[in-house]
Parts: sequence; C-alpha cells; structure tokens
Amino acid sequence: MRWLVIVTATLAGCGGPAAPVQEPGQAPVPRTRAHDPQAIDPIAALAPGGEGEQVSWMVPGRAQLELGGTAIEAPGGDRAIEIGVIDRQGNLVRAAVRLEDARFSVWTDRARLFAVLLADHRIETGFVAPAPGAAPGTAEDIHVMLRHGARLRRLARKDGATRVRFVGAVEVEGWVPDKLLGDSAPQRDSFGRVPTGRRTLMVTPGTVIRTEPRWAATALATMADGYFVDTVREVDTAWVEVAYADSDVSVHGYLSKHDPPGPVHRSRDPEVPPPKAVPNGKVASGTCLYARARGEAIGYVVGDRDVELADGGDGWWTITIDTPWGAVAFAARGPTRGDLVACAPAGSVPPPAPPPGAPVTPPAPRRETKAERRETRGEKREARGVISGR
Repeated sequence: MRWLVIVTATLAGCGGPAAPVQEPGQAPVPRTRAHDPQAIDPIAALAPGGEGEQVSWMVPGRAQLELGGTAIEAPGGDRAIEIGVIDRQGNLVRAAVRLEDARFSVWTDRARLFAVLLADHRIETGFVAPAPGAAPGTAEDIHVMLRHGARLRRLARKDGATRVRFVGAVEVEGWVPDKLLGDSAPQRDSFGRVPTGRRTLMVTPGTVIRTEPRWAATALATMADGYFVDTVREVDTAWVEVAYADSDVSVHGYLSKHDPPGPVHRSRDPEVPPPKAVPNGKVASGTCLYARARGEAIGYVVGDRDVELADGGDGWWTITIDTPWGAVAFAARGPTRGDLVACAPAGSVPPPAPPPGAPVTPPAPRRETKAERRETRGEKREARGVISGR
C-alpha cells in the first residue's frame, strides 16, 4: 500500500505546498504557523496613518469591545462616522474609532459599513444626450457622475452590481459594478460646490434634476442639503438647464421651477439622545483602556481628560467616555486613580501634564532668527541717530 501514499502526496502538491507524509512509527509532524493570518496589534493600529491612509465610514450600531463580550446597543439614527478597518472575522469587522478625546476599537457587523467608490462612475439612466451642436438648444452633456472616494449606502445587489444611494448636497441612486466598490479608500480632501462663473440659481431641498425638460423625464438627482446650482440656460418660463459639481458628484440636467419636491433621505441623529457620561475625575493622556477588567487593551485616552471614573476593586477602575454609541464604560488598571497604566504609542498623544507640585522645567531659550537680528541692529542704529541729533 506504500504506492498509495506516494500518489496522494503527489496530487496534493498540485494545489499548493505538499503536506508532510507521516511514515508508520514516525513521531507526529509539528504544525507550523507560516500561513496563519498575521496577528493584529490593536493599540498600534489606532494611531492615524497620515496622508494616504485607508479610511472607511460606518453607521454606529450594535457592537462589542471584544468578541463574545457584552453588546453595546445601537444608539439610533444613521449618521456615519469615519473609522479604519483593522481586522475581520467572518461577517464582523474590527473598527478603529478615533475621537478627539480617545481612540479605541469595536467589533461590529460589516453590513454597517458604507461602500466607497474606487473610481469615477457615470450612473446609467437609459438616456442618451444629443451630441453637442446637433441642434440649437440641445444639452451639451446630460449626466450624473459619482466621483472616486464617494461613500455610498448599499441598497440591493444583482448580477454583479449593487444599487447604491449617495447623499450629499445632492442625492443620487443607481447601479454600480461590484468591482468598483470597496470598504475603504485613501483619505482625501473634500470640498463643496465648485464655482464656474455662471449665474447661480437658488433651489429648495427636494428639487429634482431630470434628463429632459419635461415632467415624465428620468430623474438624475435630487437636491438634498445643497441650495445653489449653476444656470446653464433658461429653456422657458418653467424649465432651466443647470449643473452642479463638488468633490463627490457632478450632475448636468434640467429642473422645473414649478415641479413639486421629491423625497430626500437625509442623515439623522438618534431620536432619543443616548446617555452621557458624568465626569467626576481626570485621567492622564495615554491612559490605557481595556475591554474589561483583566481583558485586552483596546484603546487609550488622548490628552488629559475629564471622565466618569469609578473604583472596580483589585487595582481595576471603570472609565466612562462619551462616544457615538453614547456613554461607554472601559476598564483601566492602576494602584490609584491618579496613577493609571498608559499604553499609547510614543508620540501618538499629547504628553500628560506634570503632577501638582512637580518642578516645572523652563522652556529652552529661543534663538533669534537672522531677520530678527537685522531688525534689532537697524533699530539700534536708528536710536543712536536720534540721540546724536542726526
């Protein structure tokens, strides 16, 4: 039967590295971790990556500070926050949340992530605009274009494409190929309406921009939080050819001054505001935040902060901080409330203030620049001239 073992090993080699063959009587072959996923350092991953960093957006919902831990319930609303995805487990993602006063990670469902557009994409409407110059008065480029980096809410999926909704100054819905959608993209600068020098037209939210100047024409976009568009030309007393562009979207079409407003899906805050922390103490910058007492370190405080602090016993404390999920309780470790363990990477947070009574190191004397020295010499020469009467 030895030849059977040899054939099996050969076939296994066709699909990847050959599995070690154990001969009768041999000791078990130790398993290696060469192909295991690389371990994630959740503390190091919290530091902002700077220019070009991959960022994502998500709606805060049901989450956990650690897998299998106590659930943090959804605060309500659907306003997105910027995060970084640092790990994945099945349908769950580990999100790095970077707030002004703290950085920490949470586990939540991947479905809460917004899609990010990986390249400019023109939304198909089934309308083909006439070529420029085809006839007097025809549109030059009727379209709606979503720009690289726009964040989109997934609505449906079919045949390798996803129906998405973009909501910014204008609202757009349409189908985008799945290959153009990701969970994150490099951080970029966003900017508002691009001025073109054309006459502006003030509109109200809900104003519909269409492919043609007629009531039954296909809707390209709906004004959501924007109030100004550029006037390309007046078609008649009711219809105007307009254009709008910013860092996320551009649209060129027609709107009616008498068209009733359409529906708009604006981001909303929770109907009932989540509870807030009641500060009763101060902790130092860099103080380590744990998922629970004797649990994993998952974050740290940024800057000296007033927090809600309670003694948990056995050298553990509870720090409650305001977050997009409301007031969230973390664990902290230390012999006293004024001597809690820090774990922020060097240089990632402001240094803590010195304790009361500690000697203050005077700042190093500042050296004059060459320009300041020249100005000082000039003032001295001018003063000498005044004293001598010149």
